[in-house]
Amino acid sequence: MNVATYFARAFAYLQRFSVACENFGAVSAIRLFLYCRAKPAPGGISLPVRRLGREVVFRGCTDKGVMSHFFTPNYRIRDSSANPVRVIVDAGANIGIETLRFRHFHREARIVAIEPDSGNFAVLSRNASGDDKIELLNSGLWSHQCRLHIVPGASAEGFRAEEVNGEPQPSDADAVSIPSIMEAYGLDELDILKLDIEGAEYQVFSADDVESWIGRIKVLIFECPDADRPGTTQTIFQKLAGLDFICQIHGENLVLIRKDTGWRLESNTYL
Repeated sequence: MNVATYFARAFAYLQRFSVACENFGAVSAIRLFLYCRAKPAPGGISLPVRRLGREVVFRGCTDKGVMSHFFTPNYRIRDSSANPVRVIVDAGANIGIETLRFRHFHREARIVAIEPDSGNFAVLSRNASGDDKIELLNSGLWSHQCRLHIVPGASAEGFRAEEVNGEPQPSDADAVSIPSIMEAYGLDELDILKLDIEGAEYQVFSADDVESWIGRIKVLIFECPDADRPGTTQTIFQKLAGLDFICQIHGENLVLIRKDTGWRLESNTYL
């Protein structure tokens, strides 16, 4: 490693640590960085997040990827008091870090957090405890209601789902669809739909009834899932054709905001 590369990496590390210090406080930030390098802690580690005003549970290096949301620049949807975000669906919620960030910025919103993996869901439940406006579903988002087999990935962020065709497994989960969620919770619109479902976006947007709900989404947030299911991004944009969305890129995310909302995307260094 040459000197320039060394200093660039050192500077990037100090930047991340500075952001973590602002979000957690110095002592908790040091603990966070140490735990993210430590062996997995199945029972969970609890750290106070100063800017959230609450503690967050994670499993050491198992959750390093999602905990990085606390020390790298992130996004928020800037709504307005006249037209606030009221309903959020966080599909692929993992342990709930983005769910808590949504709550931080949208204090009165009703949030439906969906996570099919039982291990992730157990931590999500702990992180969402005490918030009666967060509804938790140990399910996978799909095109229709069925049973899903959860396939482990390279990390706790990489679980993917496939429809059960053989012998059921104890780790299988129920599938839910956008229409079934809207019907179950009496929702006319979804203000924010965040998808991080490892290629299942293709199933969701290939559904026969997608036209019945796609026009009722105000903000759509997703990572390009084509590495998991080629052609998914093209399918999504085909279904959005004719709808008046502004599309922007923030980090790994594509963020689409319907023009008539008056909302905008903001980049936040801190929470």
